[in-house]
Amino acid sequence: MKRPVLPPGDSLEVKMTPMIDVVFLLLIFFVWTSSFELPEFDLPSAIAESPAGGSEANVSETPPVEVFDEIVIRLLLEDARTLIEFNGERLADVSELRGKVAAILELGVQPPVIVDPDDRVTMDRAIEVYDAVRLAGADRVLFAVHPGD
Repeated sequence: MKRPVLPPGDSLEVKMTPMIDVVFLLLIFFVWTSSFELPEFDLPSAIAESPAGGSEANVSETPPVEVFDEIVIRLLLEDARTLIEFNGERLADVSELRGKVAAILELGVQPPVIVDPDDRVTMDRAIEVYDAVRLAGADRVLFAVHPGD
């Protein structure tokens, strides 16, 4: 291959601006397409574990068994009284509800607890049930939302 002949006095100049532009475009592309969160942590699963670092990686610990059933607590208003339904079973009061939830959590599972208040139930009764379930030890207590609300 023959090298081009340059006229005397002209030096070969390398333009840096286009190369810097390409490097910045590549950098933007890779930052934009990279993911900083591990996707398996978004899904509820018994096998999703937080990443262990250093000496923690050598400890073999079995994750707690998680049952994917949910506990549904319905609050109904009947004759100006708020009734509590625990998975279809009527309960007398909030303390009985707290005892039932605590008994389930003693088994070593953490099912999600869904509080589903009727439209006519006051917010203070819904929060009272929420607080009782949290005091029983439940980590995930959610409120149900109906379509159109």
